[in-house]
Amino acid sequence: MFDWAKRSYSKIDLPEINRALFYPRPDSNDSPANQKIRPLMIPVRAGGFISAIWAQAEKPTGTILFFHGNGELASEYIDVAELFLQMGISFICVDYRGYGHSSGIPAISLMIEDARDLFKYFHDCCAGEHEPFIIMGRSLGCISALEIAAIFSDKIDGLIIESGFAETLPLLRTLGADPEYLKLREEDGFAHSQKIRSFPKPLLIIHAEDDFLITVDQAEKLFAAADSRYKKILTIPNAGHNDIFFVGMKEYLKAVNELITAAARWKAGMKQ
Repeated sequence: MFDWAKRSYSKIDLPEINRALFYPRPDSNDSPANQKIRPLMIPVRAGGFISAIWAQAEKPTGTILFFHGNGELASEYIDVAELFLQMGISFICVDYRGYGHSSGIPAISLMIEDARDLFKYFHDCCAGEHEPFIIMGRSLGCISALEIAAIFSDKIDGLIIESGFAETLPLLRTLGADPEYLKLREEDGFAHSQKIRSFPKPLLIIHAEDDFLITVDQAEKLFAAADSRYKKILTIPNAGHNDIFFVGMKEYLKAVNELITAAARWKAGMKQ
């Protein structure tokens, strides 16, 4: 089995690519009014801190570690966190370097290294004996989520990819980067189809049918590549890349809850 922890991303970690992928901005939002949702600053090995919010349910049915999209901030997920709390789900949303209150400048290699550190931090303090620990990535965040799923599949209980992509080069072209000029091949990219193939546990893929930034065929390719014995794909009609949650909220939350239930059963079965 390939050791994803040793994979280098130096061929794609270029200034032209990083400028296309990342849209960092500071956070001017106030601290959450809900005392069950608290802001955090997490130290990472490469230096500096990553900002996050942590919504902790009293008796959680599961915990989700969520990596957001490229133009978003963790603090903008407070309303979503409150919805998950109402469902009895603990929810952690983390930023990237340069986003929110995080230090530094975003780059692909740092993002991936930080994702590993953030996973270890929250897994150590949040993973319970019975409730499942779920990794979730939206859009850009699918890079972090799939990296964690490939390296730490034995420590997580389920995976959710929302508005994610299977192929790297089509996304770069959409964002205005020229992979041909940069002499990049698909195998130089994030290898998401290979990573998802190595994940055997419950998997949920969610995508908007009218997403023109990352088209729905990318979700279908991820789903086809996945080798999980429990996998589900949910496509939201009449929704685009940035309104998928609000257009399909009922179906979206139902599918997430079903994934957590499946992950809990998987976790219980592994202990028998």
